[in-house]
Formats: sequence, structure tokens, C-alpha cells
Amino acid sequence: MSKPWSSLCQRLALIFIGAALLGWMADRLTLALLLAALGELAWQLWQLYRLDRWLNRDPDASLPGSGLVWREVAAHTARLRRQSRKRKRKLSRLLQQFQQATAALPDAAVVLDEEGRVVWCNGASQLLLGLAPGRDIGLPITHLLRHPGFVAFLNGQNPQRDGDSVEFPSPVDDHLLLGARIVPYGKKQRLLVVTDISRVRRLEQMQRDFVANVSHELRTPLTVITGYLETLLDSDSVVLDNWRQPLRCMQQQSSRMLHIIEDLLMLARLESQKERLSHRPVAIPALLADIADDALALSGDSSHRIEVHADPGLWIRGCEKELHSAFSNLVFNAVRYTPVEGQIEIRWWADSGGIHLAVTDNGEGIAPQHLPRLTERFYRVNRDRSRGSGGTGLGLSIVKHVLNHHGSQLRITSELGAGSVFTCDFPLELRVEPEPAPARFGTAYR
Repeated sequence: MSKPWSSLCQRLALIFIGAALLGWMADRLTLALLLAALGELAWQLWQLYRLDRWLNRDPDASLPGSGLVWREVAAHTARLRRQSRKRKRKLSRLLQQFQQATAALPDAAVVLDEEGRVVWCNGASQLLLGLAPGRDIGLPITHLLRHPGFVAFLNGQNPQRDGDSVEFPSPVDDHLLLGARIVPYGKKQRLLVVTDISRVRRLEQMQRDFVANVSHELRTPLTVITGYLETLLDSDSVVLDNWRQPLRCMQQQSSRMLHIIEDLLMLARLESQKERLSHRPVAIPALLADIADDALALSGDSSHRIEVHADPGLWIRGCEKELHSAFSNLVFNAVRYTPVEGQIEIRWWADSGGIHLAVTDNGEGIAPQHLPRLTERFYRVNRDRSRGSGGTGLGLSIVKHVLNHHGSQLRITSELGAGSVFTCDFPLELRVEPEPAPARFGTAYR
């Protein structure tokens, strides 16, 4: 037992012993003990009242008077008060540093509560979003930012392909394009971070325009050069006999450059396509059969075994030209990178998870570190092998953009020495009923 409490027990013992002696001497023992108890209770209540008054006034005032126990309680309370003041000052400094740091950010930062109301915002939010800290605190963010894409994104409806961000024009300046992300934190709170991406998008557009314009300008002279080379190679003049091999090399390289330019123009069209092209029912089984025939012609002396397993009644709604470009890139890549007499399988089927196209080969395979970057422009696992096979490094990038236009995605699995599988996953909503075959004129009927 601590010293204050032992002193209190001794004091109470002396008081009651003294009261008992006086009561015994006066023949009023019960009355004396009752008076002693009431007196001690009144004293303790008085000390408690003094402690309460001290707690409710200036904390720096002197501790209440007598009573070891109450003085000990007051001293402990004073220590807790000093520690609390230190913690408050520390938290205040941290909060001030946080506010200064966020105020210096060029990005808008807005703290939202569980119901989407504004709890706090920095200075940049006023420049980019038009929010005022003193006016808009406590208001729903959807009442302040009414763009449909942003509202749908805030409600988790994913209006754009990138599920964790959204782009929308600034409510302050229509010439500014903003990118927004939401980060959950704390207890059911969210941090909205908005960045000005206008300059980045302008640079990307300038890059796309430059590539498209340069590719378009180069296509005409290359076409002329290729035409003259074909004319010279088809000539029977003996003067050209010594030049046929160099001419063939020139024709091969010019054709390769023309193929690259065509792919670049295709990519430029896909990336600059702001409005989705009209989608119509596409007979994918017939499309795959045509691509398989072209792949056999591309295989030539390599004697690849190409098998097509397609559900004849499985059609989808889409852009036939884009789908033909994407599927042919996958199949032709399998032909280029599969060894002689290799096997290539093309499967087209549907299940509960969606509609799928899988192109499987038993080629050399791809190392795992290369898989995330395969859809980048001009990215090649082996540059020498790609150049020798005639690849441009743009095929998978075209595939990715075409699938994005159809709300689909590309999955790649590969194992070194075992081959690769490229799978296109389409949503079930794209499935349509096959159209009846057109009537054939001249057919005899009985």
C-alpha cells in the first residue's frame, strides 16, 4: 500500500478510536461514531470540491491544500495534464507541417468522409477544382464537381478503362484536363488527389500526330521504290543479272519498312479514335479460317501445323477490320516465332466467364520478366530474331488497343522451351446470334 493511503487509514483509525472512547465515556458510543463518520465524510467532500474547482480553473494554479491522498491525486492529474499538453503541441506541429506540405503541392488534395462530404482541402483544390476551404467544408463533393464521369467514378461505376483513375475537364477552366485518383485511408475516409494532366496529354497528342504525319509522308516514296524494285526484278534483261540479289535485299527491306509504316498508321488511327466505330455482327469462325489460310501461306517451307477449333455459332458484335488486324497479328506472331514443323492451335469458345480466343504455340517461349512489357511499342524480347522474322514490334500494341475498344483484355502466359498462349477475353455482352447466310443465285432446287 502506498504512503498516502496508509496515512489515510491511520488517520481514520485514530478518529474512530477517539470517537469510540469519547462515546463510551459519555455513554453515547453509537452517536459518537456516527458524528465521527459524518465529519470525516464532510471533510472528504470538501477536499473533493476543492479538487474539482482546481481542475475547472487555470491548470497552472497551485494544487489544492491538505490531504495526502487528494494531493497525490491532484499531482497525478497535473502530470497527465502536462503530458497531454505536450502531445497536443506535438500533434499541432505535425498537423501544421502536413498542411504546409499539402498547401505547397501542385496537385489538389481533398479529404472525403464516408458519405463523400468534404472534410478538408488544400490551396491547389481552389485553383483546379474551384473549392473554397471556408465555404465548401461539409458539402458533398458531387454537388461541387458534377461531371458525369467523375460522379460515376466516385460511385465505383468505372466509366473509363483505367479503373483506379478518371479524367475530366476542370470546372474552373475547360482547357485544363484533370486526372483524379481516390486513396482510402483511416476510418472510412478517402483522399481525392487531382492532377493537371493537360500538358502530358498535349505532348502525347503531338507525338501521335508526328508519328502519323511522318508515316503518311514516308509511305508514298516507299511505295514508289517498292514498285520500281518489283519491276526491275520481273524484268528478263541480262543487264540486271548481277544486280538481282542486291535488288531482292532492297525489296525485302523496303517491304519491311512499309509494313512498319502501315502498323504505325493503324496505331495512330486506333489511338486518335475518339468515337467508337459502329460495331456489327462479326462471323469470327470464318474470320479465323481466313487468317489460318494466310498463316499457312506465311509459313511456307516451315511446314507449321495450324489447327482451328472454333464454335461455328459463336459470333460477336464488333469492328471486323480491327478484329481481323488483332487476331492476324497474334497468329502471324506464332508463325514467325515457332520453329520449323511446329504446332499452332487457334481456339474460339465461350464459357461462363466470357468469350475467349486462344492462340497456342510450342515455340521457344518468353521469359517472365518480358511479359509485362510485350504490348509496348517496338519492345522485342530478341531484336535479332524479330528483325530476321520480319516482325515490327507493333503487333501486340495494336492487339491491346483493339481489345480496349471492345472492352476486352489480353492475357499472356509463356514458359521457356514449352511455348506461349495469348488469350483474348471478351465480355459475354458482345455475343450475338449468327446471321443467316445470303442466298446463292444460280443454285438449283428440286
